[in-house]
Amino acid sequence: MTRRTPPAIPAGDPPEEPAAAGDLAVPPRMPARRLDTRDLPAEAAAPPAPARHPTARRLAGATALVGGAFIISRLLGLFRDQVIAAHFGTSDALDTYIAAFRVPDTLFLLIIGGAVGSAFIPVFSGLLEQQKTAAAWRLTSTMINASVVLLSLGGIVLGLLAPWLVALIIAPGWAPEKQAATVELTRIMLLSPLFLGLGGWAQGILNARHSFTLPALAPIAYNGAIIAGALFLTPLWGVRGLALGVVIGAALHFLVQLPGLVRAGMQYRPFHLDIHDEGAGQVGRLMGPRIVGQAAFQANIVVVTSLASFLPEGQLSAFNYAYLLMMLPYGVFAMSLATVLFPTMTAQVARGDLDAMRTTLGGGLRTLVFLTLPSAVILGLLRYQIVGLLFQFGAFHQGSTELVAAALGWFAWGLLSYSVVELLTRAFYALHDTRTPVIVSITTVALNMGLSWALAIGLHMQHTGLALSLAATTTVELAGLLFFLRRKLQGVFDRAALRAFGVSLLGAALMAAVLWPLVPFLATNIWAYPGDTAGQKVATALVLGIGCLVGGGIYLAVARVFHAAELGQALRMLRRRAS
Repeated sequence: MTRRTPPAIPAGDPPEEPAAAGDLAVPPRMPARRLDTRDLPAEAAAPPAPARHPTARRLAGATALVGGAFIISRLLGLFRDQVIAAHFGTSDALDTYIAAFRVPDTLFLLIIGGAVGSAFIPVFSGLLEQQKTAAAWRLTSTMINASVVLLSLGGIVLGLLAPWLVALIIAPGWAPEKQAATVELTRIMLLSPLFLGLGGWAQGILNARHSFTLPALAPIAYNGAIIAGALFLTPLWGVRGLALGVVIGAALHFLVQLPGLVRAGMQYRPFHLDIHDEGAGQVGRLMGPRIVGQAAFQANIVVVTSLASFLPEGQLSAFNYAYLLMMLPYGVFAMSLATVLFPTMTAQVARGDLDAMRTTLGGGLRTLVFLTLPSAVILGLLRYQIVGLLFQFGAFHQGSTELVAAALGWFAWGLLSYSVVELLTRAFYALHDTRTPVIVSITTVALNMGLSWALAIGLHMQHTGLALSLAATTTVELAGLLFFLRRKLQGVFDRAALRAFGVSLLGAALMAAVLWPLVPFLATNIWAYPGDTAGQKVATALVLGIGCLVGGGIYLAVARVFHAAELGQALRMLRRRAS
């Protein structure tokens, strides 16, 4: 599964950029009239505003805002997953819920994921930079209306074909009863792509206008609805309650952002659909390669799910929990930085200022590596404590913890690659180059398909083989993107950046060297009586807390000794989040 915009969605996580449903996730009509006054000429109704170029302070504040919202959303997601884990553990029912996301996700990613982030935002931002406000809104209406038609028709067709898709492609290894349950959940959740699509357009428009608050809150609403479904609908309807929560959350994801569109002066035309609108052809050309890449990427996810259907019960669920945990630091750091920096890089490219774009990208990468490396060490070396503390309740037993932790160990070492690929891919999109990341993506997807089969089935690594394959092939993708971006920008890293990466790597290595023997020692000597659940939770929390404090202290000390500028930037970001 290569990186991408948007990310792959295991069941239940919110869209985070113009984008997708969960972590491995006819519309409510838009207003029946334009949001501006019909009696006024378009240009008079919406006089072009000067382009907004955020200062460094505003950029840091926006990153902190988005990062803070990601933290809240992910914490809600963890609570959601704890409720789900307590009810279903790593069971057949949860396997079907996760597999049922594949068809709705495919529909969403091919139509919206390939349009908003990589194609629409650069063209829309360019029109605004050129003071062509009316043309920008006409293009927006055309793209939204076209996607509504495609998502509606696609949902109907895929709902009819769901039994064959599940039996032949999604989960061929499951018994007919389990396949039938997956089909039912798939049909329920096919309502969500349309709402998520509208939310994705709203998110893209607002981000392009450097408005980040409501787009950052939308995933929180999405997660909140799934939590409500898990708490109140699951006791009544079982796993169907989760599926209904997803649909409600998708609708809220759009509705939360609607006031922002009104404030932005959006001029929406509900029946406008003109492929000759200014910029429509450019969006179409940019979308083409992206759609191919998304198709290959989603095929990769489906292949992983299909392979997991031949593994023992609960391994797909365990794989999904591990992926969700890896997505926590990824969402807080990589997605928040990429979401904020993408429109800035796009505007810089539109002005022809590649030096400024290179500086923005380099600074983002330095901060991202500084924050991601220690997170990967913590996830990898404290994985049993993290999983046990968060999920081991009710139906989620010690065996479930061991299954999830085994996969998380491999995902942790792929966290840096996942995070950096996210930002590099946005850099290509800002340069209006969707072809290169697609070519790299297709290559690594093909590699992952073969490697997943070899490791999971051939070498009997089961779900841990799937996680290892994803980490390894995403690292290959990172190398490919860096190679081509370096040629395109005539350099990405200067000497100062390489020094910063070296300091971060040294700090992470020392951190790992200390935690490697320390964590087993603590786990052995901080002990609770067997059967004392509360005592075991306290002991696990102590091991995790001490490990994080010691490891984090070592990492920060190295950064301080070498005067790492990223330390100050990270601390300022945290202070802004706290305020």
